[in-house]
Amino acid sequence: MKNKILITILLLVVISGCGFSPIYVGNQKQVIISKSEIVGDKDLAFNLEQKLNFKKDEKDMNAYIFKAQIYDTAESSIVDNRGIATEEIIKLTVSYQFQDKNGVVIYQDAISKDKRVAVTDNLSNNSIIKNNEKRILLDSIIQNILFKSKVSLR
Repeated sequence: MKNKILITILLLVVISGCGFSPIYVGNQKQVIISKSEIVGDKDLAFNLEQKLNFKKDEKDMNAYIFKAQIYDTAESSIVDNRGIATEEIIKLTVSYQFQDKNGVVIYQDAISKDKRVAVTDNLSNNSIIKNNEKRILLDSIIQNILFKSKVSLR
């Protein structure tokens, strides 16, 4: 029992002296944009803008201009002995940048995610599955954009 208490105290002393500091600290500066320009698939562009949910203020002199381009591709990855694709790789790329009021690029990046998807003879079902997977990939990209914008735009 005493050994457990001693080990716990030693662990706390060691951890507190290691220099650890959390990434997410309360009252972080919120990213403010004056306008956003998103090019690409209309549904994905709408989802991107809605889920990023940046505060908009056209009159704020320190607000950024957010520009993004969404690219989505699908390519066959597995083909059966008849030459028919049975699996595709869906790739989603978002290239984005933050500019100041004068159009000077403050930060830019491109994030790509991909996913293997089974392909069947049911074309409408394939389309639904691909669109759902694109939304999931976009959600992951959005989390990266939000994190990188909070870290890079201070």
